[in-house]
Amino acid sequence: MNDPLSLSRQFSMAVHARAIDNCDDVEELRQVAKTLLRAWQLQAAFTADYGAQLLNMKPR
Repeated sequence: MNDPLSLSRQFSMAVHARAIDNCDDVEELRQVAKTLLRAWQLQAAFTADYGAQLLNMKPR
């Protein structure tokens, strides 16, 4: 199956994954994890709201 991400997004992901792999600072890794968690939740909320709008439904 083809990767749904564009080549530029795949490259960006690889660069950031390498930076995370090379990080030995636990506090920095905690901050990265918290930032990613927040971004994931914001994306999930946006997706739910946008989907509800497309279906003319009220978001939860």
